[in-house]
Amino acid sequence: MKFKTVTCITVMALLVALAMPISLAAQQIITFDAPGAGTTSTPGCLSNGSCQGTFPQQNIPVGIITGYYVDTNFMAHGFVRATDGTITTFDAPGAGTGSTPGCGFVFGTCQGTATSATNPAGITVGEYRNGSDAHHGFVRTPNGTFTFFDPPGAGTGSGQGTIPASITPAGAITGYYIDASNVGHGFLRNP
Repeated sequence: MKFKTVTCITVMALLVALAMPISLAAQQIITFDAPGAGTTSTPGCLSNGSCQGTFPQQNIPVGIITGYYVDTNFMAHGFVRATDGTITTFDAPGAGTGSTPGCGFVFGTCQGTATSATNPAGITVGEYRNGSDAHHGFVRTPNGTFTFFDPPGAGTGSGQGTIPASITPAGAITGYYIDASNVGHGFLRNP
């Protein structure tokens, strides 16, 4: 009896595996680019984070997508893509505008704005890097209103500061910050 059960499970697993390529082939892939995203190829950009283009960070069940794009001047800008495909781009007030070719927003020192998460209400969180390359957190409402925050102890030097990572449907934000000694710490910001 044990042999029949194992054989039956093996056959069912094989049938499921064979059916997967059929269901995957039926999936639709939609591509998009944020208006103003750079299109220049940068050798080695994947290893140092200096790629130009559009970089979505989160897609939530209601269909809102948020992320950032890097333009031809290696400046980062935030975007939100609505369920109808409309893309709204924005820069946080106070974001630096210095151009640093080859900088890379994720791994390097690009200045500008990047969003990391949104919730079903369309409230978006992210960070901006100022003219000193310090990170600061923000919350952006669907009407474009910004609220800025930094946890106590967040550093203000280059590469230091606040990096929000997620937001719950109720508005609680988690992330991390780098202090003046370049040590990382977690934070929770309640609404």
